[in-house]
Amino acid sequence: MGFLGFKSAKEKEVEKQKAIDEAIKKNYANLSNLSKGSQVRFGIPNFDIFDPRLQDVGVPVSVHGSITYAIEDMDMFQSINKTEGFCDEVFQTKLRATVTKFVKQVITNAPCDAQIPAIQLERKIVELGSLVQNYVTPQVERLFGIKVRNLDITSITIDKDSRGYRELKALTSELEKENILAKHHANLSNFNLNNELQQEQLKMQSSLNMDVLRRQQELQLGGQEELQAMQLENQREMMRIQREEMQRLQRLQTEQTFLGAHRVNLAASGQNNPSATAQMPNMAQPTPQVQYMIGVNGQQIGPFDWDQLQQLVQQGQLTTQTYVWKPGMANWDFAGNVQELAPLF
Repeated sequence: MGFLGFKSAKEKEVEKQKAIDEAIKKNYANLSNLSKGSQVRFGIPNFDIFDPRLQDVGVPVSVHGSITYAIEDMDMFQSINKTEGFCDEVFQTKLRATVTKFVKQVITNAPCDAQIPAIQLERKIVELGSLVQNYVTPQVERLFGIKVRNLDITSITIDKDSRGYRELKALTSELEKENILAKHHANLSNFNLNNELQQEQLKMQSSLNMDVLRRQQELQLGGQEELQAMQLENQREMMRIQREEMQRLQRLQTEQTFLGAHRVNLAASGQNNPSATAQMPNMAQPTPQVQYMIGVNGQQIGPFDWDQLQQLVQQGQLTTQTYVWKPGMANWDFAGNVQELAPLF
């Protein structure tokens, strides 16, 4: 006690510190009720995100979310948060500011670090939520001595009226068109390459077969030579028959084409002369005799006759953009360019 009942400066300082300690203990007692969990909501107004494809123009984005936390170790919490006059409101304000800073950092870096295009941020909210939790949760727990039970990104909104969004959207559309065109050219190149390789393989196989046959002829003696000659003659005869059959099929196809044109002319005449149409007998159109190979995914399949080609069209496997070929054609071509196949479509 100071002289004549007055307190010394040291005593006054002790009493002041005691009052502060009691206030802090009271506030910590209130905070201890947070062991069951408390939630803090946060919102980040528009800030610019820069896509690597258009780094000079920012896309405004806003983010909203919440963090749910609890105090599980009061001693650790008190040792970390030694702030004079500490209270729940001050703590949550400080926590909100820190969480906002870290979340903004993660979202800003997402286009580069996570390869998420800026215009797809709204659709990638689940992936972004995982990135935020993985990065922000350990940071907040270490800085505040709390246990984060949940850190949730509830919404990500892009300003679609902004210049940056419009320019990035237009750029993305152009890139998608270029990717589709490049993929088409690559598929066509692969198809042509496979076709050339197969043609080369067929030529090599044919050459090998002829070499084997010639060697057999040289090794065989007597009756074997005559037998081989008969076999060669049989092969020539089979080739002649196949050639004549192919020519016959081509003639039938040509006749069918002229017949179709004739029927079109008759139908046109029938429109001008109904009596002539009534007198025209019903004729069943014969099925064209064709044998076409088709290209699917860079592979040659077939040959297919007319009925099989119709089934492929119905199944969607044969379209006007499918490559086709038959003996007599110089090169493969789109089915839509082959006049003979026009009735299929």
